[in-house]
Amino acid sequence: MRADRRAYRFCGETIVSTIDLPLLEPGDAFDPACTIEREPPGDREAISHNWFHHWRIGRQAPWLSFARTDDGYLLRFRDLADFLVSRDGAQIRACPSRAPDDTLRHLLLDQVLPLALSRRGRLLLHASAVRIAGIGALAFAGPTGRGKSTLAAAVASGGGRILSDDCLALESRAGGLNVLPAYPGLRLWPDGPSRALRRGTTGGPVAHYTRKRRVNGGALRFHRQPSPLRALFLLSERGASDPTVRIRRCRASARLMGLVKYAYLLDIEDREQLERTFDRLASIATSVPILRLRLRHGHSRLAGAAEEICTYAKSLPPEGGSHPPSPLRGFGAAGTCRSAVVAPRPSDLGPRPSDLGPRPSDLGPRTP
Repeated sequence: MRADRRAYRFCGETIVSTIDLPLLEPGDAFDPACTIEREPPGDREAISHNWFHHWRIGRQAPWLSFARTDDGYLLRFRDLADFLVSRDGAQIRACPSRAPDDTLRHLLLDQVLPLALSRRGRLLLHASAVRIAGIGALAFAGPTGRGKSTLAAAVASGGGRILSDDCLALESRAGGLNVLPAYPGLRLWPDGPSRALRRGTTGGPVAHYTRKRRVNGGALRFHRQPSPLRALFLLSERGASDPTVRIRRCRASARLMGLVKYAYLLDIEDREQLERTFDRLASIATSVPILRLRLRHGHSRLAGAAEEICTYAKSLPPEGGSHPPSPLRGFGAAGTCRSAVVAPRPSDLGPRPSDLGPRPSDLGPRTP
């Protein structure tokens, strides 16, 4: 391996990079899933490309644009950086324009790498996860600004350990699914309900364009081994008159579509990948409790909500136990799709832009 390359672990995969990624655990350079190279600024317009998708913030210019190239994809963060991703997701070339190093690492770890790994056959959801000793992992999925990271921090502050922040990697295990750790870091706002949760923690800035701070040590602890997924909560819009927290099981018909919008997908027009992802999500929807979680407005109620979530978790089968078995379709060979369910529309798929501040509830990928 070249002297300027280092090997890391991320969401169950080995990554080799010429860009320093200090948040990631060291890994073995043997058989990496993805190789990352940094390139000098240049004219990417000379590369033949065809734009096919955009992530927008309201009516503003695109935050992230997706194009096809002759040998893969171009991901453009406007005025910040371009990333060239091979068709199979095995290679990423980072081409910063005005992005400082912290921002470049954030875009790479929290946006581009999960999208690239979706091309490698890895299932990743836009969700945070916490491990509770003796129970297993609880995951929280929801739109940007709904409070996934803050809720995960609140649950962890009661004795749990953070597994992932905004990138939930899943793999099949005997009798269910494991959550794979992403990296020991959590992104929290410096004020509001996150302020108290950040006391006694260590960390630094996330990126130059956001006030969020990255927490990677101190009072909040992180779990660095796989943990069985015990429940997945879909965060609903907060209410003004609800109890501190309201938990209810999703109707069978709503479970699958409740998950679909949070899947990381680089190419939303790749029919084969859509079907494979849909098949895997259908398996999750029938093998793990999927619940609607609605919190009440008010920062002071966060600790109470976390306590009620932990109380609910204690009613789940103990760690090492399992839910009633159901076949985990689609977690075998890549490209195998055995589900008879119709694939979702592209507009239903993909995570939402993150770390840009509170956003309207209708944010997310949209087709023209």
